[in-house]
Amino acid sequence: MSYKRGDPIFPFRNLACATLGVLTLMMGSFSMETASPTLVPQALSAFPTHANLLRGEYGRYRANNDLLFYDLDIRVDPEKKVISGRNTIRFKMLKDDTRIQLDLYDNLKVDKIVFTGKGQRAEGKGTNASLKYERDSGAVFIDFPETLKAGRTYLIDFYYSGTPQTIGRFGGFTFGRDPVGRSWIFTACEGEGASIWWPNKDQWKDEVESMKISVEIPNNLTDVSNGKFAGKTDLHDGYTRWDWLVQYPINNYDVSLNIGNYVHFDDRLGDLSLISMPCRKIWRRRKNNSPRPKE
Repeated sequence: MSYKRGDPIFPFRNLACATLGVLTLMMGSFSMETASPTLVPQALSAFPTHANLLRGEYGRYRANNDLLFYDLDIRVDPEKKVISGRNTIRFKMLKDDTRIQLDLYDNLKVDKIVFTGKGQRAEGKGTNASLKYERDSGAVFIDFPETLKAGRTYLIDFYYSGTPQTIGRFGGFTFGRDPVGRSWIFTACEGEGASIWWPNKDQWKDEVESMKISVEIPNNLTDVSNGKFAGKTDLHDGYTRWDWLVQYPINNYDVSLNIGNYVHFDDRLGDLSLISMPCRKIWRRRKNNSPRPKE
C-alpha cells in the first residue's frame, strides 16, 4: 500500500513522527507479549466513542475549508498553571457554507470567537462580530451570520483560557519543575491532539501554510518554539513575549512550547562564525543557578 502527503492515515510525516511511531510499535509489542490474552481481543473490538468520531472524522464542516495561517498568541502563568490568549485563523472556503468545525478540549473555556475579516485577503473588511458556536465533546462548531463563499478567504479570532491537561509523563501540556525547582513547561500532544492546549482544526489532513507563535511568560524564563526566532519584547508587567515565525507547512501536534531557564550562545568553527549559519542560536537549560553568560 502506498501513501501520499495529506492522507489521514499517512504514518510517518516527519522524523519526529517516525521516532514516536517506532516507540509505539516497540511498546505495543511489549504489551502484546505481557498482557493477558483475553485483553487483546477486547481492545481490538472496542468501538470508537462519540468524541473519537468527532475528532477523527474529516466531515463536512472540516472539509468545506482549507487552512492557510495560524497566529497563536498566548500567555502562560506558571504559578497559577493557566494559559490564556487567542488563535487568529485564516482559512479559504472550498464550498459555500455557514458553519465550520474547530477543536478544543472541553475542559478549556471558549471566551469568545470573533469574525474579524472577509474578502480575498481577509484584510480590514471584518465585522468584528462575536460568532455563535456549539460545543460537543471537544468539537467547536462555529456558525456565521452569512454564507461563506467558496474561493474566498476569511479570518476569525478564537479567544480561550484555562488549565490544559497533563496526561501521562509526556502527554499534553506539562507544568513541571527542573531539578532546582524552576519552572519547566513543555508540550507533547501527538496522541492526545493539539486541541488539548490550543484551538485549531485538530486533523492531520489539513495543515496551515505558515504560522506565527507568540508566547508571553515571566521575565526570568525563555520560550523555544517552532520556526525562526523573530525577537522578544519586554511587556513591562513582569512578562516578556517571545515571537517565532514558521515559514513552512506545519501539522498542529508539532506546534510546541518549551519554556525554562535557558541561555543561548554563539560559537565558531575555526575562522567560521556560526552566527552566519541558519541554526545560529543554540539553546540549553541553565544548570543549577549558574549566571547568565554575557550576550
